[in-house]
Parts: sequence; C-alpha cells; structure tokens
Amino acid sequence: MFAKPTVLSLCLALLISLLYVPAAINAADEPPGQDPAAPQNLRIVDLSHNMATFEWDFIGNDQDPQHPNDIDIWDADTNSYLTWGNRWTHALGGLTPETTYRIYITWYERPATLAHKSNVLEFTTTADMSEYKEAPLTPPQNFKVSDITETGITFGWTTSPQATGYDLYMDGDWKAGVWNGTDNAMTYTIPEEKRVAGASLSFYLGAQDPANARVSANSNEIDLIWGELAAPSDLQVVTANRDTVNLGWAPVPGATLYTVYQGGTVIGTTSEPRLTASGLAEGQSYDFTVRAANQLWESPISETLSAVPGAEYTNVTYYTAWSLSEQGRNFRPEDVDYNNFTHINYAFADLCWKKFGSGATACQNENIPLQSDYVHDGEVILGDADFDPRNFASFKTIKEENPHLKLLVSVGGWSWSNNFSPVAATELTRRAFANSAVNFIREYGLDGLDIDWEYPVEGGEEDNAHSPEDNVNFTLLMKTIREAFDAAGSEDGRYYLLTIASGQGDNFVVNADLKNSSVYLDYINIMTYDYSGNWELFAHHNAPLYHDGSHPMDYAARNNVSGGAVGHLNGGVPAEKLVLGIPFYGKGWAGCSDGGQYGTCTTIPSGTWEAGVFDVADLENNYAGKNGYVKHWNAASKTAYLWNEENGTFITYNDETSMKYNASFVKSLNLAGVMSWEVSGDRNRTLQNQLAHDLPLDGTANEEALPAPAGLAIAGKGSSHAQLKWNAVDGADGYEIFVNRKYIDATEGTSFNLEGLSASTSYSVYVLAVSKDGESIGEVSPASVITVTTDAPVSYVPPAPPAKDKNELDGSVSKQNGKLTISVQEYLALNTIKGNASAAFKITADAAADSVEVLLPKAVAEAIADKGEDAGLTIIWGGVAYAIPASALQHGADIRITLAPPAGDAAGNIEEDAKAAGIRLLAEPIDFIIAAKKDDGQYEEITDFDGSLLKRSFTLDGADADGNRLIGVLYLPESGQFRPVATTATENEDGTITVELTRDGNSIYTVAATGFEFEDVAMDWARDAIELATASLLIAGKSETRFGAADAITRAEFVSMVTRALGILPSQGEHVFGDVDPGSAFAGDIAAAAAAGLIAGKTSDVFHPDRAITRQDMAVVLGRALSLSGLVGSADPARLDRFGDRDAIAGYARDAAAWLAQLGILRGVSETAFSPTTNVTRAQATVAVIRMLESLK
Repeated sequence: MFAKPTVLSLCLALLISLLYVPAAINAADEPPGQDPAAPQNLRIVDLSHNMATFEWDFIGNDQDPQHPNDIDIWDADTNSYLTWGNRWTHALGGLTPETTYRIYITWYERPATLAHKSNVLEFTTTADMSEYKEAPLTPPQNFKVSDITETGITFGWTTSPQATGYDLYMDGDWKAGVWNGTDNAMTYTIPEEKRVAGASLSFYLGAQDPANARVSANSNEIDLIWGELAAPSDLQVVTANRDTVNLGWAPVPGATLYTVYQGGTVIGTTSEPRLTASGLAEGQSYDFTVRAANQLWESPISETLSAVPGAEYTNVTYYTAWSLSEQGRNFRPEDVDYNNFTHINYAFADLCWKKFGSGATACQNENIPLQSDYVHDGEVILGDADFDPRNFASFKTIKEENPHLKLLVSVGGWSWSNNFSPVAATELTRRAFANSAVNFIREYGLDGLDIDWEYPVEGGEEDNAHSPEDNVNFTLLMKTIREAFDAAGSEDGRYYLLTIASGQGDNFVVNADLKNSSVYLDYINIMTYDYSGNWELFAHHNAPLYHDGSHPMDYAARNNVSGGAVGHLNGGVPAEKLVLGIPFYGKGWAGCSDGGQYGTCTTIPSGTWEAGVFDVADLENNYAGKNGYVKHWNAASKTAYLWNEENGTFITYNDETSMKYNASFVKSLNLAGVMSWEVSGDRNRTLQNQLAHDLPLDGTANEEALPAPAGLAIAGKGSSHAQLKWNAVDGADGYEIFVNRKYIDATEGTSFNLEGLSASTSYSVYVLAVSKDGESIGEVSPASVITVTTDAPVSYVPPAPPAKDKNELDGSVSKQNGKLTISVQEYLALNTIKGNASAAFKITADAAADSVEVLLPKAVAEAIADKGEDAGLTIIWGGVAYAIPASALQHGADIRITLAPPAGDAAGNIEEDAKAAGIRLLAEPIDFIIAAKKDDGQYEEITDFDGSLLKRSFTLDGADADGNRLIGVLYLPESGQFRPVATTATENEDGTITVELTRDGNSIYTVAATGFEFEDVAMDWARDAIELATASLLIAGKSETRFGAADAITRAEFVSMVTRALGILPSQGEHVFGDVDPGSAFAGDIAAAAAAGLIAGKTSDVFHPDRAITRQDMAVVLGRALSLSGLVGSADPARLDRFGDRDAIAGYARDAAAWLAQLGILRGVSETAFSPTTNVTRAQATVAVIRMLESLK
C-alpha cells in the first residue's frame, strides 16, 4: 500500500529539539529570473537534528481562505515527492542528524506538477543532543495456566527482557516469586479455603530488576472460579475457502486444552485458541462448537457457529485516513457499502522512534490519551491526530450497525515503514510494539492489527532502515504480537486478529520468513498489483492476472498476479490464509503509439490524484467511451485498457470482467478471498459488487455460479502434443485453456489439442468454463487442473560417416564486385541429400572472394533437417568453417547466408577498439548473417535461433598464437566492446591451431590473443584464475602491468564479469536503475543482468553500481547465475555450520551462500569465518567466477 499525505497526517509539526545546536545552513540567494509562478524565496526558519522548519513569501494573510499557501515538498536531487505543507505547517521531519539535504517546493496541485519550482534550499541537520528515556521494564507476557491439580496451579509466561525475578500475586496480594533470572514457570499451592467450588481467584505476575530498582507493570490477569471454566466465547470464522474453515475463539482463563466439534463429532484438540477444519464439502453448512478444559475441569460447550465452505470468503478493503479530507477524496466511512466487505483495514497508524513518527510529528501529544505521556521506541501511534479519532468514532457506530464487520488498523505502509527494522530487532522494542498495539485496539474498539512493513531486508523507501536479520526478526515480532493478543483476548473475551500486507515478490516470502511467520498470522494480504507504474515509460499492465505471451520482457512470465500467488503458496503460505490483492485503480502513460500496449511512451499523464494513477470510478465516469478513449480487452492477462488514438494515451485497469476472472482464480487456487486498495477508488461500487457476488461472504452460496469442468482427462499424447477432453458444463458457452498459468486459447467444444510441447516435460493445464452475456463475459467458473507429461523423444542413431566429398552440395556460382554468390540447385541438392547416408553437408567457397553469399532453397533446408537432429550444413571459406545445425535453417522460407568483412564504421573501428582493449586480432573478423526470405521477396535477418548453436572454426598458424591465450570473441560495433564466446583450441599435427567458436546468433566474429603481464598477481591461489579470466576477456586489469588484485570490486564491475562469463550480451539503450549512468561502461551489462534475473537492485530504482560488492551479495548473484545456467541443486544449511558468523549472513543470502559453499565456489575467508558483509577484492571475485564456470562443466 502507499500512504497519501493529508493536511496533518504526515507532517509537519513545528516542534524542535530543546537542545538546539546551530547548524550549517546554505540558503542560496534567490536566483535571478526565478519562476514568478513558483513559491518565492524559500528559506530556513529553524533546524534541529531531525527536522527543518522553513517558510517562503506567503501570499495573502492567514485569514484569506483563497490563499492557504498549500505546497508540495520535493527532493531536489531526485525530484521525488517528500510531503505536503501550508502556511501553518511547513516542516520536514524524520531527518537524519548531521546530514545535508536539498529541497524545493511547488504549489499544491492534484495531480502534482513540477512545472513551477521554487529556489533550491540546502541545509545540514544538527547533531542529536536529545534525551531519550529508558524503556520501562516490560511485564511478563502471555501469563497463563499450564497445569492444575487438586492443590495447586502451575503458571507459565514469556520472560521479560532485563528481568531477573518474578512475583506472583493472588487477589492483589503477593504470594510467591522466582528470582534466578531464567525461570518462566511457577507452581503455587492454593490455600485450602480457596479450593472450594465457586471460590473466586485472581492472579497476575510482575517482573523485577532489583539491580536497577525497577519493577514492571502487571501481566494480564487470570480470573478463575474454582471448579469451573467459562465456555469459549467469540467463536468465529477467521478465514475459509472451498473445503477448509479456520476457526478462532477467545482464550479461556485457566484452560490448557480445547476440543473442537463438528456437528457433535470431535475433529481436533489444540492448546491454542484456533484450529483448521479441513476436508469439508463446498456449499454444505457445518456447525462448530468448542469446549475448554484443563486437568481438572471442563467448560460448558460454546455457542454454535455455522459455516459454509465456499460462501465464507474474506473480503478486505483499505480505508485511508485522508479519504475524510473535504479538499481531497471527500469519502467518509459512512459512504462505504459494508455488505460488500468482511474486514476494513484502516490506513495507517505509525511507529514512534526517537520521540517522532516517520514524519515530522512528535509522538507525545497531550490531546491523545495513549500519547499524552512520553512515548517509547516501538510504540504504535496515531498516523493523523485530526482524522483518525473522527474516523474511529464513525466506525464505532458503523460496527454496531454491521456486527459482521471486523475493523483492523494497518501500521506502516509505504511511507511509514522507516523504523520497522529497529523495532523488530530486539525483544524490548518488540514488546513495546505488541503491548502498545493491545492498548491501541482496546482504546479505539478495533478487532485486530494489520502489519504493512514495506519491506523487510530490502526495498521500500530510500530512508527505510534494513537489516539482514529482518527475516528472523519478522517472525519473532509476529510471535510476540500473537502472544500479546491471546493474553489480551483472554481478559477481554475476544479473538484478536493479526494479519500482514505482503509484497508480491518471491523475495518477500524469504525476507518475511513466511514459511514460519505465517503460523502466527490469521491471513496474509498479498499486494498483487503495481507491476507497472509511473517510474517507467514502458506501458504494461498494473495487475495482469496471467502471463501474456505478447509481453516482450523476460520478467513477464513471473510478474503477474498468478505468479505472485503461486510463489507464496510454494513458499509455505497455506492457501486458506492467502488473500489476493485487487487494485481499485489503473495506470496510464502518454505519448504512446501503435495502441500503447507494450510500447515505450514519452510522458506520464495527470491522474485522478497522482500522476499516472487513475481511480476506477474516475475512468468509468470520465474516460471510457468518452473524448476518444476506446475500451479494449486483453484476453491473455484478463485486464481492460483504454486507448486514445488522438493523444496517444494508454490506461490499463481491472474492470468488472477482470473481477470475474480474479474470483475464478481465487476459487481455482482455493484461496481465502480478496483484499482491495482502496475503497474510495471504486465509489461506483462496480468492482466490489462483482467480487461480493462471485465470492460470497455471508454463508449464502451463489447458486448461479458455473462449476468447474468435470472429467478433465488426457485423451492422447505424444512427445510434442496432448489432446484433452472434459464434460460439458450446463450454462457454459465456451471454455478457456491455460498452460502453466499462461492463456492459450478458447473453444466452444469439450476437447482441445495442445501442440508444440517439449518432450519429457510436465505441464500444468487449467480449463475453465465461461458463459456469455451478449458479447460480454457472464460467469467464469473455477478451473479444473490436470498435469500433462509428454512422452520421451524417439531415439535417433547417427548414420555412418559418408565417403569423402559425397556430401558437397552443388550450386551455380556468380561473382560481382568481389562478392561470390552460390545459389544451391534444388534438384541436384535434393538428390545428394536423399541419396547420402550422411547427415552433414557442406558448401565450399572460393577463398579468393571478398565476401560470400549462399542462397539455400526452403526445400533443401527441410531435406537436411529430415536427416535427423544431428544434421547440419557447413560453409567453408578461406580456412574458416561455419557449421550450422539444420534446426537453425528451419524458418519455412528460403534462406540467405552471408559471410563478409565488417562494413561501414565497424571496419575502421575494430582494430582501434582491439588496441584499446589490450588484445590482438589473430583472424580477419567476419560478419556472419542468416536471413529468411519474406513474402515480398526481401530477406529479413533471423534473430531467434531457438537455442541452436552455430560453430565457426578458424585455423591459425601455431607460431603466431599461444593456445592458452586465445579467445573467440564477437564484436559489438555500437559500443566498441569485445565479448568472449565459448571457445576450444586444438593443436594440429602440422603446427596449426584450430579454434572453434560456439554461439547461437549472428554477429561479427574473430579470434583474439591477450598478453597481460600483471606484476601484482603473485598469490598462488588466484594467479591461474586471473590469467584465465583476463585471457577470456571476463575482466580487464587496471593497467597493462597491474590487475588490482587487492582492490575492492564494484557491484557494476562484478555484474559485468558474470554476464560476460555467461555469454549474456549487454542491453544497449536499456536503462533499469536511476543511479546507473546510461553512458557508463557497465550500464548495458547491468540492464542485461536485471532482465535475466541475475540482480534486483537495492530497490526497484537503485543499484549502487559504484559501491563495493559484499561476499553475501556476491553469493546471491553467483547462485542466480548457476540456476540461470541450468544447474539444479538445493542448499544444505549445514554447510555453513563451520562458520562462527553464519548468523550474520542475511536471510536473503543464506541459501545461496550454503549452496556455493557446498559446491566449493565460496570457501570462507578462513575455516571458521564467512565474513558476509566484507567487501570482495578483484582477485577473490575472479576466483569465484572461474570456480562457478568450472562447476558448470
């Protein structure tokens, strides 16, 4: 989610530190000719360690409603939005002490514009001289009965940080204690007069730290009546899908066990106040009850809860604080249709850290009951002191009118996740957070808490704190909150909910340790949207449900809603706890051409409230079908889009039909339901009405819903095809087929042939039914799923070698201006091929020709291919052999093969570029191009050989070449670079050397020799690897005589070395990260590495190319390189056990580090130290890359 600014929510308190230290303030003189339409004379008023207060030349006076002086504040170096202000609130908070900042302001407009900027204001914050109060000793947590006998009770609890003793109180009087500092249990003998039926007993526990004269507040209370247990209360459906119901209830004081009944039959026992009932039938009503017990007593049965799997879906929507603003969204809590939702997540509460929230607002506020005194680090605070109390008051009435509704507060969000990492880092701050969360939900009458940490370990805003241990601490934080909620629930008779908002990527699954942390969570809202946005000019869909094969980017196969959901399920999230994210907004671009979709545009248009972002209701009311905006449908991704031919604007969004397919997907994967951001964007209620219809939430099944196609089966299959069949669905007008979550086709029949499959490969095939409402989709069924595994290929035995020269193809030869053209004669060539036992054929060209052109008829290419998978054609010219596999010639057309020296600027530059690279060319460079003939008679270069490897063999004079220093290269004339090609060198008996280059594409090829002699490469452990790497052009020295072995290698240089090692060519003109100079030497390699999935950057726009790479980050890149190269393996965590600092390895890097240690690629800086955050030297990096290549042999 992303937080929006309001008049008071993010900003802008005028409090400054009481201990003020003058700081450097560099307010430049007003530049001559300053834009008169911009705010004038921006200047500093006051400055502290974490806040800058400023002003400008105000317009009008403070009683003038026409001139409120509303402004937006921007980062002058990145042009990124910071916050909002006006005449009364004009400060920037949450700053870092002793740090220089540069800002400018613009007048507040929506959508925001940078057309008129003020002068730039530069300032440096002071040192932090504030006093921070020590956190109080935390009370024992989750105080409960663990055992009970006829004479006594054993209590258990979670200990308090820094406490060394615990005191037990009964009925307000001290009774016993333990003081050894480690005990978390105590048995107390109940006085005889209290051990009578009906006697009341009340217990609580306190912690003490005698050395520092500190005592804690009391734990939760346990109120008992001897001989009795209360019946479990607040029994509820926490989540449900088509065959599962997750139950929760208020913990019962004194209970140690709960028995859950389904229709009077026991289905399970548990010590926790929750249980999953599984194996249920969709659409059938079930009655559930719970009984509490301990070793002596048993409670009455709870009230009965009825639940219907498939009709109890979770439907969450976010309501934002700033929606209340009359100058903004002006959407009140009363405007929501609560019949469409089960849960409201109120966005957002904030975290206190060093006396301030994430913005400029001080935590302590005498007008807020929970914040009237000193607020300690980690405590939950209001996000907006004005809107929040008013909204909570409205929701109190709304909840009374809608008893089914659950109201949670969401903490964090995009803008307020700055301090989650330090809060989660210690048990002290985790307790502070959890205990304050309990106070918060009690104070404001809430049902639970939603954690929106964006993001642990990596990502989010630039100023967010991160730690490699965030993934471990994430689970500990969830555990701490869950214990606090259960303890509070035992006092309040409530079951309190704990949920999170999850990032869509697989990295979040690891970084939030979802496999383990999900145990403590009631459900997980996955933010399956923002796959595109205003940070890029490439126009593609915001929330594509499935992979569209027309999407040109490699990441498209994973970056879609289905990819995010399946990634979470594969990562260990139970399906009945996963809630699918739905955006109530679209994304737009302007200056597009050719329909806009999957094109590069020039600008971001104004949106509803934010540039490039459009509320769905706004699109429905003001765009679709109006002013040239024509609506289209992408059947593959299940998204709608608008295209305006006149102004070149493309807008993608999810419409009513998209919701039908999203609901089908939820049912197909058996998920818990949906979550939407955010409700005011759908004020026409189009999307929410459809979701509530297709995913019933009140226990009433949708009788109109189409069932999934039954009887899905394989009717026949081979090595490259499969035929499917299924039973007809009543009411269906057609069926859609998906393979590996990619849309394939639609049919009106009940069978389908899948073609073009790979042999011995398994495919997941979905078939769903659809009905039509005129030309529109009426209903969409859940999918039936089947796994199809194709047959093995037919074995091929190569023929015996042919007689010499019997495999030469005949052709007519012509020569003009030095170019030799060989036109293969179809009739003669076919006779040669069909009458020859060989599968290998050749054409020999006159070595005296300046260039060669071979024209190959389509029938000849097909006849060669018919000789078997090892068939091919070799062209021999001037001592160079070009071996082309038949598969590279199969394009359903006549083929032209051209061999020629480089033309144009490349011919003149190649020698100079070789000299600059420190290499010597040993063979004449040859530009090799294969083209196919089009219908218009023209030839078009073939760029995709579908993995077919072409071989070029150069024969060199051995006296002029050292076989150990030879490398085949391809030359990139656009950048003047030489890139290594897979090369083998063979010494012949006559003293010549045959050098064979293998690669899958056209280009300019030659053979080069390297002659580096480095004086700083004396170490035995690295010398051979450095010589091999430099000879192979994987990395260059700092100079002709210095490699720079001990120098730290930068992230950019290391990524370049890995891409060269893998044979990945640079992406010319691509610009992925904002901090990578497009003109820099490594920009193309970084872009190519990002496209291949080798790197992800520190954030979506930041790579830090010039920083040194650490050992753990190197491990991640090398691990991805191994996977990309097809090496399959699993990490053995035990491989890291010998390293004393293994726990210092970041969670995102541990699997890679273990795998590389297992393969012997990374061996630690010593026998007992891995040193994960140490910078890598050029020598170390080179050795690691060479070891990686050796492991791939």
